[in-house]
Amino acid sequence: MLSKFLTGGMMIVHWVSGYWVAVVIAGEAPSWPLAARVLLYTLINLILAYEFVYKPAKECNQSHAIRHVVGVSLIPFCLGVACVIILFLL
Repeated sequence: MLSKFLTGGMMIVHWVSGYWVAVVIAGEAPSWPLAARVLLYTLINLILAYEFVYKPAKECNQSHAIRHVVGVSLIPFCLGVACVIILFLL
């Protein structure tokens, strides 16, 4: 039960982070504080994906660890970016 809750939470965190990275990149003129914010969001995603998604999946099944990371971390991040792209196109 806790594992499914944690996985769902990680998916939401990665989706929101992808959304905010795309908003910062697409919304304003680039500056150092915005670049630092994008870098911070990206590092948070990498650390969370490694600690809470990749490590437990690697311990359970070595061959499915990368697939689990893509499904839980990369796809929600890309969906967050896609939401911003769709909103800017409308």
